[in-house]
Amino acid sequence: MIVKLGYALSIKTKYLQKRGNVFQFAMRIPTELVPHYGKQHIRKSLKTSDEIDALRKAERLARTYKAEFAALSQNKNLTPSETIEAASRMAERYQTLDSFVEAVAEPKRQAYAGQCWETYEHAPVEEFLTPVEQEALKRLQNPQELRLSGVFTYYEQHHTKGNDPQFIERCRRYWSQFVGVTGDIPFADLKRSHVRSYIDHRLADGMATGTVRRELNQLRAIAQTCITETEANRSNPFRSVSIQNEGKDAKDKKVPSDMELREIIAKFLDDPSPTALIILMQLETGTRVGEISGLKLADVVLDHETPHIDLKDNEWRTLKNDSSERSVPLVGVALHAARQAVASHRGKHEWLFPNYAKPRGNDSASAAVNKRLRPWGLTSHCFRHAMTDRLKNADVTQDVRDEIKGHGSGKMDAYYGKGRALRKKQENMLRVAIPLGPESEKKAPPTELTEDGAEGMARGGAPGLRPG
Repeated sequence: MIVKLGYALSIKTKYLQKRGNVFQFAMRIPTELVPHYGKQHIRKSLKTSDEIDALRKAERLARTYKAEFAALSQNKNLTPSETIEAASRMAERYQTLDSFVEAVAEPKRQAYAGQCWETYEHAPVEEFLTPVEQEALKRLQNPQELRLSGVFTYYEQHHTKGNDPQFIERCRRYWSQFVGVTGDIPFADLKRSHVRSYIDHRLADGMATGTVRRELNQLRAIAQTCITETEANRSNPFRSVSIQNEGKDAKDKKVPSDMELREIIAKFLDDPSPTALIILMQLETGTRVGEISGLKLADVVLDHETPHIDLKDNEWRTLKNDSSERSVPLVGVALHAARQAVASHRGKHEWLFPNYAKPRGNDSASAAVNKRLRPWGLTSHCFRHAMTDRLKNADVTQDVRDEIKGHGSGKMDAYYGKGRALRKKQENMLRVAIPLGPESEKKAPPTELTEDGAEGMARGGAPGLRPG
């Protein structure tokens, strides 16, 4: 069926049907396994009318049943995560230890031992049960034991962003990735050696040490929440874990020169595409790509003495931290691009760039922008580094720099009021805004502007700049 995820995005899904207003999960059973199940299809009510929730539940069920199908087909190459999924389903199906022993363990034990009483008495379960059956047996022997698969629930329930589906889905992906490597072992059995194995696994996959460190930081937070909430008397195995040669594989981040910034402006100034407008808005605001691509139309405030954008969390994009919630003045080409985006928008959608109002839309925007910046060997994030250097070179104080870029620990509004804070940020951003025109190609942009020049830059009318 077709599921609509937003104004500009619909996807065709498998395994989903709708009965009335409630979504149903439906999957065809492989022909060779029909005798085992006694039916041709698996059907379950997902007990929700919400598309996103239904997709998430259907994905989880599909992954579980596919793992079970693979296990029943005697697939010897199941991954740890597939073994976990299949064992979970098997334990759920038999429900009690007695029923599992009677239907599975005991017949296999007798068949393995034959007439040998010694073998029957002393053979370990590894000799006659498959890995999936062994894991199911462990679960049924101690059904209340907290396993890694249940740890994330505590994080989702108690984190301040627990109601943010994108944040939770990203964190869940990290944790599921870890469980897929270690197996769904009891949380009490989680040791430093498991964390080390995970690090080795990720590095072997070609991940940079910086990426692995970010993952470990998130995993540590998830584990710590569980330790705190369950009042477990144990240390966090993720704490203070070192990564061999950490940082030595990091590549120097290129910072675009003033000449390259002017070339980029000249290239995209007359380009009305969303990626070009995002590039121009980033270039003169120093924002993250997701902060621009995830703007709502209402977040772009042009009818104001200090035109600006209001950056705040929304359903398709969360900000990195509390300090990232801020207002950033629009000057020069950023103001020009914002006006173009609003003018071409004509109020058809609530999103400024509807193509990126979707799950992981930030990632899509980043990929599209980076592709267009490839001729300069740049990424969208380079504009943040460039803005830092430009503001430093203009002797802009760190508190103002932090507030512009969303690094500040406090809010300028608290000291100046929103109007004065915006004007103060605007004044400093105008000092480094890049003027355009024939002469600017021959000399570096000035770090100071006359009052008349500053006013023109704020209106998006720098020398040679065509207003939107």
